Amino acid sequence: MLFGEYDHQVDAKNRIRIPSKLKSELGSDYVFMKGAAKCISVYPASKVDELVGSFAGLSAFDAEAQESFAEFMSSFYPGDEDGQGRVVLPEKLREYAGIDKEVVTIGMVNHIDIYSKEERERLKKEKTYQERISLLKDRLK
Repeated sequence: MLFGEYDHQVDAKNRIRIPSKLKSELGSDYVFMKGAAKCISVYPASKVDELVGSFAGLSAFDAEAQESFAEFMSSFYPGDEDGQGRVVLPEKLREYAGIDKEVVTIGMVNHIDIYSKEERERLKKEKTYQERISLLKDRLK
């Protein structure tokens, strides 16, 4: 299970090291994609297959759904590590998430999310921890 919050930095070549505690659970074959929030989500390749499979019921004749699905699929990038375990954050995803230098990586049970430090701080100020827990409780009903 992926969990925890880790602060780190993007180097001059737009690379990061995924924190080792997360990396061991994530594995070596993973995919970057736009997250639902303003972040980069990173899924193990096996979970990507499940995620994409959940859209199998979309009609091939529903143009709007197909355009949305194409937008979703176009945000996928392989996680290619160099010999020292660093991985380049794809430029389009960095721009989407507003990532420059400081990042926060969060374990999200079956994937990780990478936020700019600024976005993570903004979200933390938006609602208290208690408000977030209450929201989760309400959504589970």
